Amino acid sequence: MLRLSGALLVIAMVCALTLAVIYRITAPVIEEQRQILLERSLKSVLKASSYHKKKQEDITYYQAQDEKGNVIGWCLPLTAQGYGGQMQILAGTNTEGKLTGVMILEHKETPGLGSKINNLGYKQTEPAFLKQFKGKKIQDVVLVKGQTDTNIQAITGATVSSRAVTDSVRKEVEEFFKKRQQ
Repeated sequence: MLRLSGALLVIAMVCALTLAVIYRITAPVIEEQRQILLERSLKSVLKASSYHKKKQEDITYYQAQDEKGNVIGWCLPLTAQGYGGQMQILAGTNTEGKLTGVMILEHKETPGLGSKINNLGYKQTEPAFLKQFKGKKIQDVVLVKGQTDTNIQAITGATVSSRAVTDSVRKEVEEFFKKRQQ
């Protein structure tokens, strides 16, 4: 029995050491991939030459600048509580207060229902639901269940997910602009 325990201990130590070595080797690569994904995401919600991470009170955001260094807008990482759990969202806004894009970075919504917030239709380059946010002033970011040209139309069968994204974008961007004015 003691021999078996010793053998298991040695195996466990070798496995732990192997995992530690693999983690140490892959950690920088994983971090580099996260940074590349973040940069692509920032560019998809607001095209700019450079992005600078900033923090104002309790809000973290990315300041977008053109090639001359002029501020052209901000990208705000947001969190919303959807039907399936937390959603990570990225919203871009220009200096005039209009949304330039919204992107869902991560979600755990129900496949076929809530996940429609991020679904691409046939020959589409961006999700139809998220496309509605582009060019809207923040006061027009209101969810409605029927047909609309001025507000955000909810996805049938995914009202909770639609509401979570819409409410989070509206509240967080409003709060950001209020704090910027202070």
